[in-house]
Amino acid sequence: MSTQLYRVHLADGGVRRVRVRVEGGDRYVEGDRYPLDVAVAEAVAAHGRSRGWAVVAVSGPPSC
Repeated sequence: MSTQLYRVHLADGGVRRVRVRVEGGDRYVEGDRYPLDVAVAEAVAAHGRSRGWAVVAVSGPPSC
């Protein structure tokens, strides 16, 4: 189980970082569970919107 940081870009120009990990058949965004058939960017955006954030974009971790 590895954890990756994703950036959530907000309408006000701010950026929030969230941790995403995959465990078993689920993806967890800061502890909130999403099925793996939901794209990671959609899961991260949904997590932000559930917190009241005005999400405009999601960017992933740098590729290795």
